Amino acid sequence: MKQKEIVYHSLAIIAFVFLPVLLYPHPPEAENVLFASPTIRDFIGNALMMAFFYINYYYFIPKIYLDKKYLIYGCLLIAFLLLISWFPSFVTGRFLREANTFHHGAMPPPPMSGHFPAHFPPKPSEGTFLEEIKHHIFVYGIVVLFSILLHTRNRLLKTENEKLQAELSNLKAQIHPHFLFNTLNSIYALAIRKDDKTPETIIKLSEFMRYLLKDANQHQVALEKEVTYIENYIDLQKSRLRNSVAIDYWRTGNFNDKQIAPLLLFNYIENAFKHGVNPEENSKISIKIILVDQHLSLEVKNNIVTQKNNENSLNIGMPNTQERLDLLYPKKYSLAIQKTAETYTVLLDILLT
Repeated sequence: MKQKEIVYHSLAIIAFVFLPVLLYPHPPEAENVLFASPTIRDFIGNALMMAFFYINYYYFIPKIYLDKKYLIYGCLLIAFLLLISWFPSFVTGRFLREANTFHHGAMPPPPMSGHFPAHFPPKPSEGTFLEEIKHHIFVYGIVVLFSILLHTRNRLLKTENEKLQAELSNLKAQIHPHFLFNTLNSIYALAIRKDDKTPETIIKLSEFMRYLLKDANQHQVALEKEVTYIENYIDLQKSRLRNSVAIDYWRTGNFNDKQIAPLLLFNYIENAFKHGVNPEENSKISIKIILVDQHLSLEVKNNIVTQKNNENSLNIGMPNTQERLDLLYPKKYSLAIQKTAETYTVLLDILLT
């Protein structure tokens, strides 16, 4: 548990245990309210319920309830209910007072005149045991339901996060492997020609691989780093493709202090290079990345060209990316794909928070 979470949990425990003082009414003339039997009883009851909450959340639910041992789980709930109901009253001496009352007998009835004698002052009734503990039973039921719902919610969030990580790994694995081989061949050709761009191209490829292997494993990355990664990819493609395709890239906006899920933008750009390039045809790719306040816009447009291989122009990386958008940015993004006889355009807008 992180330090911030420990502080939050500690404050929640203190607030819950002190609910009797904060919420329960007391007569104005009552003195030493903190040390009165009802207050002490409620303190002890709430402390036991908080202890039960953590035991239930971290042990009973994952080890017993989720393992479908419902009978054992039900018996444990009843046992803790009896403990929370009985123990506070036992500590505050209720049962001892009842035993003394039973031992000495009932108080004699008042005289017919309706006035108590001086040696028998009126004593307020204490109420039945059920009336005394009924609010404990109610709060206990809320604690049980809340711990189950909270554990189920966190379990679903963990499963969803694992699913996102699996999709991210799958998306990374789908990056066109021919790109790496072709880039290495381009670097080899540059080295043979003793081109001055050889060292720069090697550095960009190194940064590209570092990003894939390290930074892209994070839940979110700096937007500036993501855009720099994309620019390195575009430069590597320019080195590989040379003059066989016209590439128009444009960015605007202050990308500092902004975060984004990694590889969301890349797949649409990689798809344009993968399916919009043919040296024998008019190949043109346009990429625009615009940031205005919290709105990030991506426009990727490429000509539709004849493919020499049998790869489907809509690879599985595209629907995977949209599924990640649905999970990571629900109701915070818009995606439009426009396809004509000559061009294929992707328009993506994300509200970054």
